[in-house]
Amino acid sequence: MPAPAADTDADGVRRRTPRFRVTVVGALAASLLAFLAALVIYPIVKAVISVVDGSAAAPGQSALSGLSSDLGSVLFNTLIVVGGGSLIAVVVGTGLAWINERTDGGFGGLGQFMPIAPLLLPGITGVLGWVVLLDPRIGLLNTLIRSALGMVGITVPGDEGPINIFSMTGLVLLTALHLVPFVYLIVAPTLKNLDPSIEEAARINGAGPLRTALRVTLPAIAPSIGAAWTLAIINGIGLFSVPVVIGTTARIDVVSVRVWRLLTNYPTSTASAMVLAGGMLLVVLVFRFAQSYFFPAGRQATIGGRGARAGRIRLGPWRILTKLVVIVYILSAVVLPVAGLLIVSFQRFWTATAPWKNLTLSHYEDVLLYNPVTYQALLHSVALAALVGTIAMAVCAFLMLYAHQHRGGAGRRTGGKKLHHRFSSRKGWIDLVTSLPATIPPSLIGVSFILAFSQPPLSLYGTFAILLLAFLVMQLPYAASAAGTATSVVGNDLAEAARIFGASERRTMTKILLPLAFPGLAAGWVLVFIHVLGEVTAASLLSSTSNPVVGSVLLDLYTQGDFSTMATFAIVVWAISSVLVFASLLVSNRRFADSKG
Repeated sequence: MPAPAADTDADGVRRRTPRFRVTVVGALAASLLAFLAALVIYPIVKAVISVVDGSAAAPGQSALSGLSSDLGSVLFNTLIVVGGGSLIAVVVGTGLAWINERTDGGFGGLGQFMPIAPLLLPGITGVLGWVVLLDPRIGLLNTLIRSALGMVGITVPGDEGPINIFSMTGLVLLTALHLVPFVYLIVAPTLKNLDPSIEEAARINGAGPLRTALRVTLPAIAPSIGAAWTLAIINGIGLFSVPVVIGTTARIDVVSVRVWRLLTNYPTSTASAMVLAGGMLLVVLVFRFAQSYFFPAGRQATIGGRGARAGRIRLGPWRILTKLVVIVYILSAVVLPVAGLLIVSFQRFWTATAPWKNLTLSHYEDVLLYNPVTYQALLHSVALAALVGTIAMAVCAFLMLYAHQHRGGAGRRTGGKKLHHRFSSRKGWIDLVTSLPATIPPSLIGVSFILAFSQPPLSLYGTFAILLLAFLVMQLPYAASAAGTATSVVGNDLAEAARIFGASERRTMTKILLPLAFPGLAAGWVLVFIHVLGEVTAASLLSSTSNPVVGSVLLDLYTQGDFSTMATFAIVVWAISSVLVFASLLVSNRRFADSKG
C-alpha cells in the first residue's frame, strides 16, 4: 500500500493545511528580511527628510546652493561617458558572448571565464594600471611607442603621447572596459540556450557565419541585448573609480565625481550632494522601469525543446581573428594593467623606462611593514571584506534556502494570479529587498549613510561600523544573486522528500540543501570579498584617517603623486584577490571531481 501523501491522513482523507505556518525558521527569515529592508530604506528616507527640512544644508544656504553653474557640462559629460561607454560595452560583450557560446572560435571553458575576469580585479586597480601605461609623459606603453616610432624616423612633438589616457576618449574606453562583463553575463546565457535550428536553417540556405549572426542570431536575442544595455547604463551612472582617476586629471567631471567633491571639498555641501545623488537615483529608476517594460524576462522566443543541442558555427580560418579578439580583450582588461603596476612597483621612482639594474623590493617592505597607513588599511579592508562577505552570504543563503523549501506550486498559476503570487510569495519579497540596493547609486548610499548615521544617537561616521553597514547594503544584490544561483541547482524534490520523511525546516536546510549549495556560496563569498576590498566610492566618503581602507588609500596615494607606493599597494590587493579566486576554483573543481568519482 503506498504511503499517504504529505497532506493526507492515514485514512487518505485530505487535510486542510494553513497557507502559512509560523515556525522558528520562518520567524527568523522574516526578521532578517525586515532588518535588511530597514537598513536599505532608513538611510534614504532619513536623508530625504534632512534635505526637505533644511537640516542637511549649511546655515543660510539652500539645498541647491552648492550646485555650480557648470552643472550642465557635468550632465553632458556624464551622458557622453555613460552613453558611449555602454554602447561600446554592448558591442564588445555581445561579440565575446557570440564567440564563446555560438562558434568554435573561443577558448572553451577558459574562454567563458575570460570575459568576466575583470570582475575579480578591484576596479581602481585596473584604472591605475592603465595610468602607468598611458600617461602622456612617462607612461610605459607610450614610451615604447615613441621609441618604436623614433626607430623609423617619426618624432612625437613635445615628447608626449602619442596616446593620452587623460582625455574623453580614454575615459569612455575605460568605462566600456569596466562594463563589458555586465553585458556578457546577461547575453551569454541567452545565446547558450538559443535554439540552434534557426541558425542551421540560415546556413542551409547559404548564409555565412557573419550574415547568420547579424540577420538571425542577434534579432532573436534583441530583448537580452536591450536589457544588457540598460544594465550597463545603470552601472555606468554609478561608476566612480574610472572618472575620479581619469576625469580628474583630464578636468572632465561627471555626476558621480561631482557628488564626491561636494562632500570632500571645503566647505562641504551635503544637501546639494544629496539632491544630485537623488537625481541619479531617479534616472536609474527610469531605466529600471524601461528595462522591465521593454525587455521583460522570458521574451526570447527562440529557446528550443529538450532535444535541442547548441550547435557551434565553424568559422574556419576566421577562428584566428576571433581568438585574437578574446586575447586582446583579456590583455586590455587584466594582463596589461597588472603588468604595468608590477613594473612600477619595483622602481624606486616611476620613470619612463624601467632601470632593470636598480629594481627594488623596498616598496613592498614599506607597504606591508613600515607604512602605518597602508598596512592598517590592508588589515581593515581584509577584515571588513571577510566580515561583509560572511554576513551577506550567510543571510542571503539562509533566505534563499528558506524560500527554496517553499517554492512549490508557483509555476501552476496563470495570468494575474501568477503575478500576484510572485509578489506575495516568500521568494518574491526576498528578491525585492535584496535587489533594491542595485537601483541605488553607490554615491547616494554614501551620502545617505552620512546623513543617517553621523548624528546622535548613532554617531558612526568614520567608524568601522558605518563601513560595515554601507558595504553590506551595497553587496546585497551580488550576495543574493550568488546565493540564488547556488540554491537553484538543488532540485526541489530533495526538500519535498525530506518533508515527507518528517525532517524539520532547519534539518532540511542544514543537512541537505546547504551542503549541496556550498560551492556556489563559497564562490559568492569570494566575489563579495573582492568587491569590498577594492571599493572606492563609499570608502572615500565614509572612512577616516583613523580608520583607513584600501579604496580611499589608493585614491589618496594617486592624488598625492606617490605612484610607486600606489602601484605596490595595488599589486598587493590584486595578489590577495587572485589567491582567493584560485583557491575557490580549486575547491570547486575538487568537489566536482569527488562528485563524479
